[in-house]
Amino acid sequence: MNRCKLTLVAIVASLTLATATQVFAFSCPGLIKGANESIAKAEAAAGNIANEREKGRAMMMIELAKQWNGEAQTDHKEAGAKKDAQLHYRAEAKAKAAKALVDHVK
Repeated sequence: MNRCKLTLVAIVASLTLATATQVFAFSCPGLIKGANESIAKAEAAAGNIANEREKGRAMMMIELAKQWNGEAQTDHKEAGAKKDAQLHYRAEAKAKAAKALVDHVK
């Protein structure tokens, strides 16, 4: 009976640890995808801006967002290869910043 309980506790602990690790390590792809979608919307919106100064400003924000999101993808891949949580955090921050930047393009 004790052996059965111990086995059950070990299984539950293993599943909990595996689930928690995946939650923290794999949020980068979703954030990167969200930034890509916002970049695409901003590009469409920038095409409709008539004022050249405002259009230029919007295009520069889009280019910077693309750069940050590309860096986020690179950091995420490197984080997976090196098993480095700090690189995942950096990737998340860059993807969030890229999305925030282009969400203001109208």
